[in-house]
This record gives sequence, structure tokens and C-alpha cells, in this order.
Amino acid sequence: MERSLGQIKLILAVFLGIALLYLMRELSNLFVPLFFALFFAVLFQPLVHLFMRFLSLNISIALTTVVTMTIFFFIGFGLFNVVQALVENSEVILDSISTDLRPFINDYTSYIGVTFREGELRDAVAELLQSGSFWSASGSFISSLSGISASLLLTILYFAGLLGAITQFDKTISYIIGDSRNKEKTLVTFNRIKDSISSYIKVKTFVSLITGLATGLMCWFFGIEYSLLWGFLAFVLNYIPYIGSLIAIVPPLVLTIIDSSSVSQVLVVFVCLEGIQLVMGNVIEPKWMGDTFSINTVSVLFGFVFWAFMWGTAGMLLAVPLTFMCKVALENMSQAQVFVRLMDKKGLNKSS
Repeated sequence: MERSLGQIKLILAVFLGIALLYLMRELSNLFVPLFFALFFAVLFQPLVHLFMRFLSLNISIALTTVVTMTIFFFIGFGLFNVVQALVENSEVILDSISTDLRPFINDYTSYIGVTFREGELRDAVAELLQSGSFWSASGSFISSLSGISASLLLTILYFAGLLGAITQFDKTISYIIGDSRNKEKTLVTFNRIKDSISSYIKVKTFVSLITGLATGLMCWFFGIEYSLLWGFLAFVLNYIPYIGSLIAIVPPLVLTIIDSSSVSQVLVVFVCLEGIQLVMGNVIEPKWMGDTFSINTVSVLFGFVFWAFMWGTAGMLLAVPLTFMCKVALENMSQAQVFVRLMDKKGLNKSS
């Protein structure tokens, strides 16, 4: 009888999980700002405690919200100016690409008896950039970020509310669950999630900040245009596991190939930019992160693909902490322990 009840609970939990995931995908305009606000609230929670030494809770939350929005405003304003300059100089960049490509194109077309007239090569490059897969991918990425920006007001409202809840975390959770028999276990579980995500966000943000600054300075040192933009791009893409750091070095490397006639300089730029990503991603970050999440690489990759399918670019940025939250939820289900062992990094290390 107990076994049948356990199976029924498992089936109901599966159906409930599927329904919840469907709602999260269909209502992504509500859930994406919520999770971004949650992680920002965890990141800026220490600022609330700092203000609370001198002010009340409500005033501290209001001040933290204003400070956070001011920081993001200046970052967005600076990024907007850089992108605007890039758009305004697009014709110059296009002419430069056409000029640099002409010797290679002429050498190739001379073998097949075809020549480009003046302006034809430029038009071909422009058409390629406008309709090619690379431009489409870039447009999709930018439009996704624009969609996140459009939900900024909702994110701010979530952020202000969640700051108060996280600052008084134990009281909030105790009030929600009431006098449940599993009160202590629930508090431990939620505290583990909060502490792990807080540690991940702080370490990841600090590592991404150093990566972005180093990338921007390296681009400036080698005279690569729009170094501020490439530094910011490296900072943002570093949150995307595995592929983000690779994508971040492509635009400055392409500009180096276009502007430089020396293969050695291109190689030096590539080694420097890739070296920054390798050192920060494979040496510094694992050392600082430790066993915060204890999720193996395969689970992170599956989580990355799944959350990218659910929420696009936003899902890529949130993939690791969301996958960890799913793992902790499964740990509290006795019938799902096999999935927990499959996701756990320590278990794989012991078995090997």
C-alpha cells in the first residue's frame, strides 16, 4: 500500500513539474525578471545590511534599490554610447572590410576568370552581413537583451520586494511554512540554496568583472576599436558556461584580422585574449568557487541546453544556478535520488 502511494506521489510530482515548466515557458515575461531580480537581490543584500546599521529596513531597501538602478543606468548609458558609435561608423567598418578583403578576393577570382567591379565587393559584403547566419545570431542575441530591458520596471519591483524578503530570510520562510513538522529541514534546504547561489553570484560576478576589465584593457593596448564594448561583452558572456568565453573573443579578433597585416600580431592578440579566459575560467574561478554547487559538467551542459530552450539568452545566463535549484529540489524527493547521483560531481569523483 505504501509503495503504491509512493508511486502515485511520484506520478503526481512529475505531472506537476511538467505543468510548472510549461507555465514558466509560456509566462517567461513574468518569470525571467523574477529570477534576475532574485539573483540581483542576493548579490546586493550586503548593501542593505550596511545601510541598516544607520537606517530602518524600508529606507535601507529603498536606498539599495536606488543605488543599484543608478549603477545599471550608468553602465547602460556608457554601453549605449559605444554601440551608437559602432552603428554610426558601420559604413567605415564596411569599407575597411571590403578594402582588406579585396586582395584575397582578387587572387581567388583570378583563377576562375571572375572580377569584381568597384563597389560590387562592398555590396556583397554588406549583403552577407545583413542576411548571413552570423548577423541573424547577433540580432537574436540583441533582441533577447532588448526583451530583458523592456521588463526593467517589473524587475525593479521584484527586486525591491525580494530585498526585504532575503534580508529577513529566516523569518520569511518560517512564516510561509508555519508550524510544519519539517520546518527545520526546510529552513536548512532554503538556506543552502540561498548561500550557494549567493556565493556563486559573488564569485562569478567578480571573475566576470576581472575578465571584462582585462579584455577591455588588452583590446585598448593593441589598439582594437570599441575596447569598452568588447570588455562589457566579455563581462556579460562570462556568465554563460563554456561557450560564452569563446564567443567573447571573436569580435575583437575579427577586427584585428581586418586591421592588421601581420599574422604574428593576430596570433599574439588571440593568445592574450584566450589566455585571459583560460586563466580566469579554469584556474581562478574553480579555486574561488570550490564545491559550492557540486554539479558535474554533463549536468551543467544539459541544464544549459534546457534553460536556453526555455528562455533563450536569459536562460543561458541563469542556467547554472537554476540547475542547482533543481538538484536541491530532487534531493528532497526519495524517489529521485538516482537523478541526484547522476548530477552530483562528488559521486562521480568517488566512483572513478
